[in-house]
Amino acid sequence: MSAGIDEARRRVQVQESGAALLKLGATNASASVLLAKLVQVVAEEAARTPRFAKAIEDAFAVSGADSAAVVAPAEPRPAPRRRTAAPKAKREPGAFDPFEVFKTDGEAALLERLSALDTDGIKDIIAEQEIDTHKETGRKRKVDVLALWTVERVKALTSKGNAFR
Repeated sequence: MSAGIDEARRRVQVQESGAALLKLGATNASASVLLAKLVQVVAEEAARTPRFAKAIEDAFAVSGADSAAVVAPAEPRPAPRRRTAAPKAKREPGAFDPFEVFKTDGEAALLERLSALDTDGIKDIIAEQEIDTHKETGRKRKVDVLALWTVERVKALTSKGNAFR
């Protein structure tokens, strides 16, 4: 008997939808025809594809037990938030130009001047001169290791291209 009541409710809903389309057709015939065709295509596809029917049911949150319930659109899910990148810390300008010191005073003087600085001072010079293109110095913590690495990079970059001279 419950199935008969559900069938009667569905028929009433279909008749109400048809009446609403007729009322719309009186004022805007093309909109009425388009809407009727849309509903027909969607209903046929839902009858043919259970997955599509389930998606429609989920989209409008119709409970299976109470088919006469008011159809309410499902709550929209908020878009996932993307983490914004942390602002990069601005480095101080370097204390001196390592290329100038290397050119005028040599490798030993450059090593001595770099050894007199702390790790942040050496990293400031590296950042300003853009010597560390492979981000190798981020893992280095000791002054003497950073100083030697910087001298080697300055030496390599200064002599780069001398093979063809």
